[in-house]
Parts: sequence; C-alpha cells; structure tokens
Amino acid sequence: MKSTFFYLLLACLGTLLSCNEDLYIEPVQLTTIRGRVLYSPTQQPLGNATVRLTPGNRIVATDSSGLFRFDSVITGTYTIQASKTGYGTEVATVETSVRTSPLITLLLRNDQALNRPPSTPTLVAPAQNSTGQPNSLILRWKATDPNRDSLTYQVQLFRSGSVTPTATFANLKVDTLVLNGLDYNTTYLWQVVITDGTNSVNGPVWSFQTGTYPEFSYLFARRMNGQFQIFGATASGTETQLTRQGSNWRPIVSPNRQKVAFISNSATDLHLFVMNLDGSQRQQVTTVPIAGLLPTDLSFCWSPDGTQLLYPSNDRLYAVRTDGTGLRAVAQAGSGRVWAGCDWVSSRIVARSTGTSFYDNELQVMNADGSAPRMFYARRTARVGNPVLSITGQQVLFTADVADFQNEEGRQLDSRLHSFDLNRNTLTELSVVNLQTSKVAGTNDLDPRFSPNGASLIFTNTDNTGQGVRSVYTSDVNGANRKLILSQAEMPYWR
Repeated sequence: MKSTFFYLLLACLGTLLSCNEDLYIEPVQLTTIRGRVLYSPTQQPLGNATVRLTPGNRIVATDSSGLFRFDSVITGTYTIQASKTGYGTEVATVETSVRTSPLITLLLRNDQALNRPPSTPTLVAPAQNSTGQPNSLILRWKATDPNRDSLTYQVQLFRSGSVTPTATFANLKVDTLVLNGLDYNTTYLWQVVITDGTNSVNGPVWSFQTGTYPEFSYLFARRMNGQFQIFGATASGTETQLTRQGSNWRPIVSPNRQKVAFISNSATDLHLFVMNLDGSQRQQVTTVPIAGLLPTDLSFCWSPDGTQLLYPSNDRLYAVRTDGTGLRAVAQAGSGRVWAGCDWVSSRIVARSTGTSFYDNELQVMNADGSAPRMFYARRTARVGNPVLSITGQQVLFTADVADFQNEEGRQLDSRLHSFDLNRNTLTELSVVNLQTSKVAGTNDLDPRFSPNGASLIFTNTDNTGQGVRSVYTSDVNGANRKLILSQAEMPYWR
C-alpha cells in the first residue's frame, strides 16, 4: 500500500515539472533611441523636423535643439528617417541593444542645395553670324531644366563694339523675344541668362547683322499712344519707324532726297529737327519755335538749294540754315493774323495766314525775299489747308472745305483738293472728277503734295468726324485714279 502511494506521488511531481517547462517566456528587452537633426552646411539644429522610426511607424518631432527620442524600443535593427518642409530627407540605420542607447545624427540639406541648374541655352534663330536680317525679327532659343522647374529668361542686346547693353528684357516666361526698330546695317550681339529660381545659367553670346537700309518711297506720320511718330514705307508696303522721342510730325524731304525735316515737341516747345533718312543724326535746327494757331496744322519747307528751312512763328516767316545759324525774318503777316504754312520753289514763296479763327484763311504769293506779296485766294467761312507749289511754281495745290461749316473744334465736313494757276488766276477742284474717281462722301482730303516728277499727287483722306482711320492715297495730277497706298497714316511726303 505504501509502495503504491509512493509511485503515484512521483508521477504527479513529474507531471508538474513537465508543465513548468512549457510555460516559460523569454523576458522582453527594451532600450532607447536618441538623436539629433542638424542643417548640414552650418551644423545648426533643426527644430520641428519629423523623425519616423521603422518598423513600428512611430513618429516624433525634434525640439528647438534638434533633439528627438524614442523610448521603450524593443532591441533590434531600425531605420530612422528625418525630413522637414523646405529640406531634403535623410535616412539612417541603427542596431540597438540593452547595453547601449545610441545617439544618431542626421544632416539635412535644403531643397535649393539639391536643385540642379537648367541646361545651357541653345540657339534656334536667327542663325549665328547671319546677315541681311530685317530690322524687326524674333529671337528664339531652347533650354531645359532637370527638375522641371519653371524657367525665367533675361535677354541682353548689344551693338557690336559696345559693352553697355542697348536694351535689357527681363522676366521673360517664354523662349522667344520680338525685337522691333533695329538699325539697319548693324551687327548686334545678344545673350540669354536663365534662372530656375535657384540657379542661374549664362548662355553663349550670339550675333546677327541687319540688312542694308531700304529705299523708301514715302514718309508719313502715324498716331501712336497719343503722339505722332514718323515712318518710312517702301513701294511694297514695308514700314520702318524713324522717330521715338517725343511727338514728331510733318516729315518733309530735302531737295536732294537725303535728309528729312520735321516738327517735334521733344524740346517742350515746337521746333524743327533734321535727321537722316534712316532716323539717325537727329538734331534741332530752330531756336525760335515754330508757332501758329494749331500745332498739327503748321507746315514749313526747305529752300530750293536745301540749305535753309522756311517756317512760321506766329506773325513772322523765318528762314534759318539747317545748322541753326543765320536766322532771319522773311515776311510779316497782316495785323491780327498769324502764319500757318509755306512753300518755296525757285524765286517764289506761297504762304497761308489765319485770323483768330480756324475758318479765316488767306493764301499769298511773294518773292523769295518776302517782297511783293499778293493775296490770290481767301475764305473767311471755311477751313483751308497749307499751300504747296508745283515744280514750275505755277500751280498751287491746297485743300478747302466746300461745306462752309464751322464749330469750336474747327471741324471740316467736305474738304477737297484744289489747284490754283497763278498765271491764269483759275481754280480747279480735283477731289470730285467723276463718279468713278471721286472721294467718298463724308470724308475730307487733306495735306496734298506733288510727286517729285510732278505727274502725281499724294494726300490724306479721313472720315469728317475726325475719329476715323486716316489713310494715304495717290492720284493723277488732275485728281483721277485715286489709289489707297497706306492705312493709319497721314501727312505724307514723297521720297
């Protein structure tokens, strides 16, 4: 009996020992991971950086000293990733144990330091060292950015031999640039500077040469942004702007066809200027201003030999050499009258004077020295234009409003071309020849001129409201065969 009990007790103890072995669990070993995040170039701490621990996907933020800490981390191998808005991302691997608490340093760089610069620009057009280019053209180039950043361009334009840019075009968002008003027969250099907001790249220097100066057939004035500017135009219609400083109008070509005189307000008062046909070597001629009742109604002329300019200044007609010397009074207007315009051919001068009204007009002819003045035409109730002489000095061409309309603005309703024969004292109307070659009703013909060979006329036509487009026409000397040659143009002159 005792022996049986003893064997049962041993069996129970063996069972209990076996159960204790199955329930044993390895204890968890924990540690701490500490570190700091610094700005790489300066080693300064970066606060509020995001630090991620993987595996586990635990996230903490650095304090103002750039420090971070993960507590109660099971020992093992982890990846730590630090990032911050405006900076790059840095990753490190750490192996932990219960005996160590590693201090990890992660160095971040800002996005700008990671940004790669744009490519050097390549030329598209015009071709390098090309010649014969027009004075208005488009510059084209190409560039790329490895980070696909938006690119901004600056273009500097130089004349050959100059270290100072002729023009600088900044903040361009496209890889093209339209150039206007380039000088003829000139070599230009240009360079593109590209920026992606972080890096700038200077392109190579490219060059092109403009073509020779064209042979203009006409000169005219055009209204632009509230001012007048002078243009030249070829027979085919190619136009070139010749003036840009101030307001400039009434271009008149010298007898030798090499110079242009015009009226300008660039010196505040109205003065006469002279320049080359390409707009270069502009110089003021007058010291006594050109003046009269209405600035845009004023006109002047060259002397037959091209050495002087004859012009009105209120009640005086003055002559002055083109170098500004030799000012002299040629004629004086009658009491209460002022001169408006004049022309000079051979030994004969023709001139227009006005009273205190736009509608009080007299045309006179006189000798070249101002002697023997004779009035041959007068209108006291209508607008009259400035007279010009034919090649022989026998015919006087001018405009006059046949409607006899008056208002405070000096409006005209039906201004027509007229020719007066000084030898025969006869007046001929030229605007209405027949139904096929008459001016359009409701328009005004203005500012007529004879062609250099005397066989044609050139003049302006516009709506009589004064608000319509002004266009330039030519016709036969008798007014027939009217032909439109220029739009948005006025005050024409033959080249």
